[in-house]
Amino acid sequence: MDAFVVQPLADTLKNLVQYIDISYQILYGPKILPKDVTLGMFKKIPLLLIASIFLWSCQTSEQYEKALDPLEGGRNFIENLQQGDIKKAHFYMLSDPENEAYFKKMSDNYFSLDKEGRQQLRQASIQINEVSAVDSTISIINYQTSQDPKAHKLKVIQTPEGWKVDLKYSYGPNL
Repeated sequence: MDAFVVQPLADTLKNLVQYIDISYQILYGPKILPKDVTLGMFKKIPLLLIASIFLWSCQTSEQYEKALDPLEGGRNFIENLQQGDIKKAHFYMLSDPENEAYFKKMSDNYFSLDKEGRQQLRQASIQINEVSAVDSTISIINYQTSQDPKAHKLKVIQTPEGWKVDLKYSYGPNL
């Protein structure tokens, strides 16, 4: 680790231990704490608190809103993919091995673009041409972007987790 990081951290921990010693003397002197609470036990409380806060902050609790209709599911997928929010776009995709392979290609294509290409993609607008319901749980979205005027189709399927995009339809032989 860099000396600029380690030294302030060491100083902070040293100050924390001194603060704990003073706090213990203040609380233990007038017998606020029970007799059987030792200084070692008292010193562990803030360290456990800091460790638990650190672990809690490291959790990835990314909860995305589930899509309530096919248009929302397809639009969220397209927008997040164009914005480079790959995790969020992945949330709006039906998860199976074949879709994962297509999605990996799409995300690899995004990251293979140079900075200017990604910026243009982020600024591109989406035009939904048509949303057609195949049945009550499957819809097809016909769309294009301002960057690529060629029309694209997405199949969106209703699942218990909301409406999800099925990439096999867009890239497979069933198109």
